[in-house]
Amino acid sequence: TYMSIVCETPGCGKPAGLQCPTCNKLQLEPSSFCTQECFKKFWGIHKQKHVIVDTFAGFSFTGPLRPARVTPMRSVPAHIERPDYANSKSGVPSEEEKERKARGNAITPLTPREIETLREVARIGRDVLDIAGARACVGMTTEELDIIVHEAIIERNAYPSPLNYYNFPKSCCTSINEV
Repeated sequence: TYMSIVCETPGCGKPAGLQCPTCNKLQLEPSSFCTQECFKKFWGIHKQKHVIVDTFAGFSFTGPLRPARVTPMRSVPAHIERPDYANSKSGVPSEEEKERKARGNAITPLTPREIETLREVARIGRDVLDIAGARACVGMTTEELDIIVHEAIIERNAYPSPLNYYNFPKSCCTSINEV
């Protein structure tokens, strides 16, 4: 079946007729956009695709799928509260490590205030999962999903907890299945 080419700007979905000239010049997989305005709107994120980092050099793949380039971490507005690992070079959650050593394997009961906070965090997580699930479609990259998740979390004045957790570079952990 014939698949029409759609604009790569997340959330656009319009038919695309323009291609990124830099992607063509670097002989990367073509990136298509509906208009020059849409291309400019997504440029800040799209241009990261042009950075060539071969993290998987020498890796023996078993199927046809290959990882894309890992783009730099997205920023979080200054007004959003951050965990201790957010700005750490190691990404180690020192407060979490300290608590784990102090309590061992014991389960610590939560206070009523902590339970209420946990409920709010779970509600935000559910909202963001619903948004990502509604926007996910065949052919979408994990990078595009990460953009959607990152923006949805930021819109709720929350910090994307996977971001820089033990140096993880994204706001959500996604993978594709090679079936």
